[in-house]
Amino acid sequence: MSQSPSDALAAPSLHRDDAGDTLPDRLFATLGAYPSPFAFTPAVARVFDDMAQRSIPLYGDVLRATAALAVRCYQEGRCIYDLGCSTGTALASIAAALAATGRRAQLVGVDLSEAMLARAQGKLARYATQHDVTLLAADIAAPDWGDRMQPASVVVANYTLQFIPVRSRPALLARIHAALVPGGAFMLSEKIRAGTHELEELTTTLYESYKASQGYTLAEIARKRAALAGVLVPLTLSEQLRMLETAGFRVVEPLLKWNNFVSIVAVKC
Repeated sequence: MSQSPSDALAAPSLHRDDAGDTLPDRLFATLGAYPSPFAFTPAVARVFDDMAQRSIPLYGDVLRATAALAVRCYQEGRCIYDLGCSTGTALASIAAALAATGRRAQLVGVDLSEAMLARAQGKLARYATQHDVTLLAADIAAPDWGDRMQPASVVVANYTLQFIPVRSRPALLARIHAALVPGGAFMLSEKIRAGTHELEELTTTLYESYKASQGYTLAEIARKRAALAGVLVPLTLSEQLRMLETAGFRVVEPLLKWNNFVSIVAVKC
């Protein structure tokens, strides 16, 4: 049966892929059984899809928006990059959406975790005849990494910059801007912090209530929060927008927002 573009933009299955079954995220259920400080280990990779779906509000909407942006902004012969591609879910969404329109693209997924890339390889294998797919193990925060980026019409970094040292983020954003061709778009999704201590306490309370509604126990929530301290470093929304503008983007708009999570689209004019 043929697939329509609207079908392709449906959120993909997050619980099974060609790399094997994704396990339920109970990583923080047992004291001492999880990486601390948090790291993208093989144990995390095995539960990551369930973790992302249950931990990130509007996750399915972000995937659909990412695919829709790629369909609209893709330019023939220009790369689509997913920086911090993890298990390849967003890249698979893009691949399916573009295939539904009959277009072939050069898709490049980059991640520092070999375990994540192994699972991405399984998800993206089904698109090997429809697209040119490359998966790279690399540190995108390295000063010279961006020099190897090919001209791109779409770059995605969903929940990636927050794990990169703050001092390295402006240079990376500048390299992304330089790699994009005119009319190219950058999709950035991040956890953010509030502008005041009082509001930060409120947004944290709301977010932890959300995670509890997804089946996480208070102990799991507390352990993961402690493991992420100093590893995931969020900025305020104002800081995110200012950093994108400083990198050279003149069109910068929040696309989706829930409490302390935001997705931003920046276009190179």
